[in-house]
Amino acid sequence: TRRIAVVGAGAVGSYYGGRLWEGGGTTTSVLFHLRGENYDHCTKHGIDISSYHGDFRIPSRDLLAYRTTEDMARGILANVTAGDDNDDENDDLLGTVGGGGGGMRILRLDRVRGEVHLREYIPRRSVSNSYPLDEVPTLIEPLLSPQTRLLVIMNGLIEDDLVSMMRHRRESRGLRGVGCRAIYGGMALICSNRISPGKISHTYGGKLVCGVAYSADAESGEVEGGGYNVDRDGDGWVDSDRRAIEDLFRHASSVPFEFDPNLRRGRWWKNVWNLPFSGISVSMGGITIDRIVNDPSLRRLAYKVMDETIAIANADLRKHGCTEDELLGEETKDEMMTLSDNMGPYKPSTMLDLHARKAMEVKYLFRKAVDRANDLGVDCPHLETLVCQIEAHQRHHNLY
Repeated sequence: TRRIAVVGAGAVGSYYGGRLWEGGGTTTSVLFHLRGENYDHCTKHGIDISSYHGDFRIPSRDLLAYRTTEDMARGILANVTAGDDNDDENDDLLGTVGGGGGGMRILRLDRVRGEVHLREYIPRRSVSNSYPLDEVPTLIEPLLSPQTRLLVIMNGLIEDDLVSMMRHRRESRGLRGVGCRAIYGGMALICSNRISPGKISHTYGGKLVCGVAYSADAESGEVEGGGYNVDRDGDGWVDSDRRAIEDLFRHASSVPFEFDPNLRRGRWWKNVWNLPFSGISVSMGGITIDRIVNDPSLRRLAYKVMDETIAIANADLRKHGCTEDELLGEETKDEMMTLSDNMGPYKPSTMLDLHARKAMEVKYLFRKAVDRANDLGVDCPHLETLVCQIEAHQRHHNLY
């Protein structure tokens, strides 16, 4: 049996987790980590998803809901010890960590074998649906095993730091690796908001692009049933890493899925939307996307920020060995503006955080891109101005 755990399930995690539940049949179990009033509502009434790809719901009788990741681990272990007839040690099982602009939500698939060590975890900011990056290794630890695969679906340049945090946590105990089989980065082009407890509104998009951030198989050199691939950073992944993630989303026919062999390029591709549109939305005090694309001055500004983002991206990609035909270009800019023109009054997650006076993720989503530009010697005056305004909103409202 394939097990998928959606941790901190909000608008993005609930949508993709719901689609995997919808297409998984009897061989897939999807577990949802829900908190507060969302947990109370969903355990009584289920999860309702209104989607332009087709509405669906997860009835409460079919919903596997948990308040903590420790409870999820217990639920998985109980299911295994109760009698799972799938004993294939080489079964590829995927874990996904996902989120919007403000932090992390985790969508994870795993096979648990043997003992699960449970540790109490209390997030510092329990009011938020998402988690700061430095809290994620502790949050997901009860769910990790040597066969776990994690897919990080969130915005920003985060993979290097996340892998480093997980590796350091293990090394401090005299252990090697990061505690799981693979970590993927995921970039979601989706308009999805939680409009009330248990109610998800998916109004446009849904494309998911993934790449490999870490592979234990490649690191160990133990390659079975496929070749070894080196991305432009010199990090490796094996063919089974690609097959595993593609196989997972093959069962979710409503999710347009692509594998990118170069995760760095994929992250910059998504930044061509995030930096101008989330950035302008927040810098203007929190406005919807339709107001940006329909205002001639803001539309011109969005184009300028996209141009600067592509310039930073291509300088970064060249530094890491990419060829000219692998760089981002006008087609990426056209794709992101076309997407935005069709979004309507969409509210980016950073805008929602600003309005709700919740902690905003600024470092990984915005500041890191400017720092990278400065390191590479790329001028980005429009982007830097936006980021300074966003940081001012964060300081003035204490959104840390």
